[in-house]
Amino acid sequence: MPEAQRYRREAGAAAAGLLGASSLPNDPHAKDYTDWVHLPFVHDPSFPTELAKVISSKGVTRIWTCHPAVAQVLKAWLPKAAAQVDLVEARSYQALIEEYRWRIDSAGTANGQDWFWLEDGRPRPSAIQSAGLNRLVDTVPGMTDLDKISALIEIMRYAPPGDIVEIGSLWGRSATLLLLLGRMNGVGPVLCIDPWAAEHWVQGVEVLDKAIPDQDPEAFLKIFEVNLAPLANGDLNYLRAPSGEALGVYESGATVSTPTFGDTRYRGEISVLHIDGNHAFEAVELDSRLWTPKVRRGGWIIFDDYIWPFGDGPRKVGDAFLKAAEERIALSFVMGKSLFVKLA
Repeated sequence: MPEAQRYRREAGAAAAGLLGASSLPNDPHAKDYTDWVHLPFVHDPSFPTELAKVISSKGVTRIWTCHPAVAQVLKAWLPKAAAQVDLVEARSYQALIEEYRWRIDSAGTANGQDWFWLEDGRPRPSAIQSAGLNRLVDTVPGMTDLDKISALIEIMRYAPPGDIVEIGSLWGRSATLLLLLGRMNGVGPVLCIDPWAAEHWVQGVEVLDKAIPDQDPEAFLKIFEVNLAPLANGDLNYLRAPSGEALGVYESGATVSTPTFGDTRYRGEISVLHIDGNHAFEAVELDSRLWTPKVRRGGWIIFDDYIWPFGDGPRKVGDAFLKAAEERIALSFVMGKSLFVKLA
C-alpha cells in the first residue's frame, strides 16, 4: 500500500531495523527491505501462529500497519498473545472520518462569513467544494495556511477577467489553489515566475540563508512540475527567471512554452498579482514597482508575509503601496500573514 512505502522511505536510519511483511507470494516491494518475511493472509487460520513465530524469532517490538482490517485483528490478538508488542496504526477509519468532518466544518465556518460588501461577486463555493480545495492544496508541500486559503477563495469571487501572476512559486502550493480558483471563477490562466536558483533565495536573514546550501533548486522545480502537471491543462505555465527578466517576456505578449506544460497564452493584463518571492525589502520593492502597474482596475494584489517573523520587507513595501495608491484602492485587509488589496 502507498502509505506503507512512504513509511519505509521516511524511516531513514531506522529502516535498518525495519522488517517488511506481506501476504502476497511475490510482493514487488520485498527487495526494498533488508529483512523480509511472508505471512498468511490475516483471515487465514494459520496467521496467529505464523505471526507469533516471526515476533519470537525476529525480536519484534512494534508492528505498524496502514490497513484498518489488519489493525482490528491485531488489536484483538496482541494483548492476549504478545502484550510486549506495540501496535502502531497509521490511520483508522474513524480518524479519516474525523479529518474530513473537520475540513467540512472549517470550510463551512469560513464560507458563512460576510467578508466585505462588494457587488458582482460570483457564487460562493459550498462547504464541500471549499473542503475539497483545502484537501487538495494540502497534498502540496508549502506554507499557505487555512486563513490564506479562505481569503483567496473569497477574493477570487470578485476578480475581473485577466491573468493570475504569481511571483515566487517554490513547490506550487499556492499556485495549485490559484489555478483551481481561476478556473472555477472563469478568471484566467496562471503564470508562475520563479528563478528556482539558490542565489535568489538569499534574503539577508542568517537563520534562513544558512539553509540555502543544502537545497537543490532543480529538485524544487521538479516538485513544482509534478504537483501542477496533472492540473494545468493549458491554464498554467511558468517562467524560470527573476521577476525583472520575466516582465519583459510578459510584456511582449508571447505565448509561454515549457516541455511540461506546453503552450499557454496570456492576455497581458493582470487580474490577481501574488507577490511571494524573495522577502528582502529591495526584492519585494522591485517586484511591487515592476508588476503592480500591470494590474487592471478591479484587480487584486496580494503581499504575502506582510506579517513575517524574520523581517519587515513585505510590510514596508505593502504600507508604501497603500499610501501611494490610496486613491486607487477600493479595499484592503490582512488575513493570516498576507495583505490583500483590491484596486478600484
